[in-house]
Amino acid sequence: MKKIISAVLALLLTVSCLLFLGSCQLTDWLFEHSEPEVTTRSPEGSEAVPGTSADHPSTGDEPGVSTSEETTFDISIVTPETGGSGGLAYPDYMTGLSADRDYSKNRPVAIVIDNLSAAVPQSGLSRADILIECMVEGKITRLVMITNKYYANEVWGPVRSTRDYLVSLSRSFGNVLMIGAGFSPTGEKLIKDNSYDYLDGVHDKYALTGFFRDPARYNESGYEHSLMITGQGIKALAGVNDIAVTGSYGKAPFSYSNDRGLMSGAGSGTADYAIVNYSDFQKVQFVYSRSNQSYYRYQFGSRAHVDAENGEQLNFENVLILFAKHDDIPGDDAGRITVETTGSGSGYYVTRGRYVPITWQRAGIDSPFTFATASGGGLTFTPGKTMICVCPDTFATDSSRVSFK
Repeated sequence: MKKIISAVLALLLTVSCLLFLGSCQLTDWLFEHSEPEVTTRSPEGSEAVPGTSADHPSTGDEPGVSTSEETTFDISIVTPETGGSGGLAYPDYMTGLSADRDYSKNRPVAIVIDNLSAAVPQSGLSRADILIECMVEGKITRLVMITNKYYANEVWGPVRSTRDYLVSLSRSFGNVLMIGAGFSPTGEKLIKDNSYDYLDGVHDKYALTGFFRDPARYNESGYEHSLMITGQGIKALAGVNDIAVTGSYGKAPFSYSNDRGLMSGAGSGTADYAIVNYSDFQKVQFVYSRSNQSYYRYQFGSRAHVDAENGEQLNFENVLILFAKHDDIPGDDAGRITVETTGSGSGYYVTRGRYVPITWQRAGIDSPFTFATASGGGLTFTPGKTMICVCPDTFATDSSRVSFK
């Protein structure tokens, strides 16, 4: 009997050792701890990226990119996977719709998302209540998704570094929890000078509490396009940093109404297509579906913009095009830009197959936007998701940059 017991104990010890060694190797593989990292400074500023180059497209003629204003294509809407119906019993202040649970106490998060072609399809963008697109250096764009719906293993990413104007734009929607992977020098200054809460996947010593590297993205697209975060990860990393994720946050970002009488105002017109031609690298198109009453997003010319997590093509009930002053930052060796997100400007509001000229105003970096139609009346939004395209003010009178069909 003693020999049998000894043999069993020896076997259990051997299995335990093998499992431990295996888990260590798996952890090293996932987070690249097995070898010392060789760190170089990227043009992102204070974002340390091991062994990477600038956040700049390699060429301007990537597959699928079209710079022609008259791009035409078959509309093939990609629908989401079907799931349980669920009850829609709770009002959702972010969208003006009803939701399957009460999100009114959830602090909204603003996650900075990579939008280079190497990063698509991104994860989690179909769950954005508000999606902001803005230019960064190199004539490319970056995205910020805002939502209050995170509670389980939802995945978002790849996460990239933020800029001061991305923080400012996000703050227009309240005391959001900003999430990114490092920052530009001006972004760092704005965050630290104002003591804004920021979950940082690069500089936070507890980063791996919430962030992780996606092995498939790492292998296919590189280190800088592989940083991800989950809903549980947001809560865990916020917890170790003593940052609140619940409280009183139930203020609607827009005034919602199903009355669309304002869409026939001065300067309005048909918008079955809305086109925003940021650069040779990034041309965005929104194609209206009358059956779904929403705009389906295409980018890099005519590529459907889909969510890697569920295959859903991004679509929005509202498209907001805002013109703001863009300038180069003098002496910045990475070619970074600045965007004026306060003051006033013009733009367009697009919904339900129509567009109307608008004006915007904003008093400070912690102030909300206020919008008005050309006649001076207040702007109300169709209940649903909203896409915000922030463009240089030089686009305001250039039909090759912003147009409707």
